[in-house]
Amino acid sequence: MEDEGYVINGTVLLIIIPIFILFLSTLRVLYYENKANCNSISSENVMSAVKDVERNIPVITLDVLNDSAYEVIERNATFVNSSEYLKEKVQERVNLLNYNCDLNCTIKSITPYEKDPFYIEVNATITAKKDNIKHEENSSQLVSIEGLPDPLPFTKCNPISHNLTHIQYHHALVVYLNGVENGTFYENATSPFIIKKCPYEPYESHGSTPLLLDCIQNGYYHESNDGACYLCRLEGKATCPHQGIETFIIPGILNNGSSIASIDHVIFGDLYEGSPFIINSTTLLFLDESHQRKYGIIK
Repeated sequence: MEDEGYVINGTVLLIIIPIFILFLSTLRVLYYENKANCNSISSENVMSAVKDVERNIPVITLDVLNDSAYEVIERNATFVNSSEYLKEKVQERVNLLNYNCDLNCTIKSITPYEKDPFYIEVNATITAKKDNIKHEENSSQLVSIEGLPDPLPFTKCNPISHNLTHIQYHHALVVYLNGVENGTFYENATSPFIIKKCPYEPYESHGSTPLLLDCIQNGYYHESNDGACYLCRLEGKATCPHQGIETFIIPGILNNGSSIASIDHVIFGDLYEGSPFIINSTTLLFLDESHQRKYGIIK
């Protein structure tokens, strides 16, 4: 009987050991599967957060640019260093973003985009971490300035007004040009309020009167080696070392005499003379020879 009991106990033990081993193996498999699932979820959370921040940076930057422009317009003031100011404001808003992971986004710089002055370049470093998953990404994104108001005239003339599409200078531009020969020709002058890139290229095509008139009526802006970029316009600069933009300031009085060239960076900075170019019975421009060639008025 004792031998029979030993046999039974040994048999039971032989059955239990494989079951126990199988049980441990199953637990280990479940552990690694669960860990893999957790890592997958953490990885998805991390990557989703990084991509969402990347999507938010241009939106936040555009909003900050718009608010900053209106601050200049309403206060007739300027920023000392617009790049640093914008960087701080964008950083403040990015810091308010909340995600299901540890996330840090550092706005490293906001600068003019030298290849196209109708864009601002925003550089940032984004780091996200959850559990043992970590991802870091350097981001460089372009933000269009089209649709933003032009703050430059409001840093030079006061009082002036706008109707959301055009700026009316009333008598303020004449006062600004006080002492300049025939500056009175700019009584009741107008210029664009909203930045819009001119679709008519090459610029020499403006030699067509209907096209030039359409450009003026739509308030388009053009690339310029001499005009100020958008960030420098926030600082009240009409010219700057960056690739910039320029637009026409339309005199309010038709006259065959000469006056300051009707380009914003000339009126607000360079102050050189232009000859009259009458477009129709109500519209004329004063343009120097260089700008006449640029816009195809002379060959």
